[in-house]
Amino acid sequence: MAEVMERNGSRTEVLTDLEELAGFAFLRKGGTPGAGPHFHARHVDTFVVLEGEVEILTAGDPLTLASGDAVAVPPGVVHGFNNLPPGPVRLLNFHAPSCGFADYLRRMYTHEETDPREYDQHPPEQAPGGDPVVARAGGGERFERENRVVTIRFALPQLSLVEIEFDASFEVPPHTHDDHVDSFFVVEGAVEFAHGDEAVVAGPDEFFAAPPGTRHGFRSSDGSRARVLNLHAPDAGFADWIRS
Repeated sequence: MAEVMERNGSRTEVLTDLEELAGFAFLRKGGTPGAGPHFHARHVDTFVVLEGEVEILTAGDPLTLASGDAVAVPPGVVHGFNNLPPGPVRLLNFHAPSCGFADYLRRMYTHEETDPREYDQHPPEQAPGGDPVVARAGGGERFERENRVVTIRFALPQLSLVEIEFDASFEVPPHTHDDHVDSFFVVEGAVEFAHGDEAVVAGPDEFFAAPPGTRHGFRSSDGSRARVLNLHAPDAGFADWIRS
């Protein structure tokens, strides 16, 4: 059963809570604030918009993200966000490494007093500077193969986001990684994931994560074409492997 936090029309589902990666699915009303300007010193903060529009606050002009757009905020870069009207706004949010962010949200939802610095959140005026990495829908480094299309949306040392569209003849055999989390958000279709000695099927809007050392693989579960967002935390050379 997924962990869900709700209050005042705001819904947060915890997708994964690992040391290497914390992931959340947000559902928000349009025209509501998200988080004010801040920066992280040790981790990447990433947003992927599924529905609606999100305003990303930066040290300069704000950015507007629409459905399918994504942004990765490297350490030291000022950012915040607002949920734009009319809404609703659905987005994915990932922190890599997690720096305890799931616990921070739990305490916020229960109105417990927190010190944001304990969760790697710092005032914007102390930020070293830099710019977010924007990945617009349909953009990125695209690699077409016979039975799949692989697009690197962004690649940072702490986290890479890769979009994979594949047909029934494509399969990633079960394997393990000892240095990173391999995780997937299903956008379209039905995907069968190997998880240890078992198999699980995930459909649209469902998430699967394989921590280091976990046997995993994937393929279409019903013979139809499928599309997933694949995140590696840290990247551990995965983007360069695709390029090569």
